[in-house]
Amino acid sequence: MSDTHAARPTDLVALVTFDGEVRENRAVTREALGREPEAPRPLSAALEQWLGLGRQTWVTVQGRSVQGIATARDLSAKSAWIIDTLIDADREDAAGDVLRDLLRQAAVAAERARVTHILLRTPADSPAIEAALRAGFVGALHERVWRGRTFDPAAASDRAGASTSGDPAVAVRPATDADTLALFQLYSRALPIEARQALAMTLDEWQALRERRWCAHGSELVAVANDRVVGALRFGDERAQIELTLEPEAHAAAAGHALLDATCAALDGERGALALVPMTAAASEHVLRERGFAPDGEYVLLSRRVARPVRSAVPARAGVAIPTSG
Repeated sequence: MSDTHAARPTDLVALVTFDGEVRENRAVTREALGREPEAPRPLSAALEQWLGLGRQTWVTVQGRSVQGIATARDLSAKSAWIIDTLIDADREDAAGDVLRDLLRQAAVAAERARVTHILLRTPADSPAIEAALRAGFVGALHERVWRGRTFDPAAASDRAGASTSGDPAVAVRPATDADTLALFQLYSRALPIEARQALAMTLDEWQALRERRWCAHGSELVAVANDRVVGALRFGDERAQIELTLEPEAHAAAAGHALLDATCAALDGERGALALVPMTAAASEHVLRERGFAPDGEYVLLSRRVARPVRSAVPARAGVAIPTSG
């Protein structure tokens, strides 16, 4: 009989045996996009957990054999986690019970740690989706990867021949701390309410959930038209991964092209790039297609809200009933 629990020192032998084996990782983080699959390092993650270094590890063990493993790390705040390893090593578990139990254990640990959100990104055809839904997660976003180059001469020629009448003047500049609220408002306009309910409805939640590790050595640009932020682009300098957010209607095309042109200049010329875009973001996908990018894979981002609502106590005064005369 298997047992799913947080990694314990008594699991050391099983973890050492499992360490180094190449198995499919159902969890995909932004920094892992476009990279070759790597063997998980559950022993390292468990050691970080035991040393209090911010990692979390759960295992499903049968005897001295690991049947499944999940690890999580903080996002931009300790109040939000993302699953970065999710592996089912039990070939007989067609129902995905191991994955479900691992994700349920993660939710229990998150509640104890006062974590409000757990995110999981997985390929669109992954069995982890059904397991996550059974574990209390909800689908937040259906995302698509686009591959191309930061500058495509053929696409630039096509744009030059197209009409640009009616496009407003768009100014692109680096984002600053003063743009935080404007960027949150842009996020709120760009995503449907169902996605925001699953992810972030407040400024604090949005800041906690922003993935930053993949663009730690990159930059963020904003496009401004009529004194309003109408687009934003974050990029990682190491592998030219980009995140393009545009208003769904006016100014989108002009802002998107201006942001990509500025990114090309910031990266010192043409470079291979990939973009991860919600499939509801038609404006962003349209601009990427015009730039010569092509679809290359789909993912589902799932979220579980863990926080319990805070109930404020309302003091009640004891009183004496005074009968009224009939």
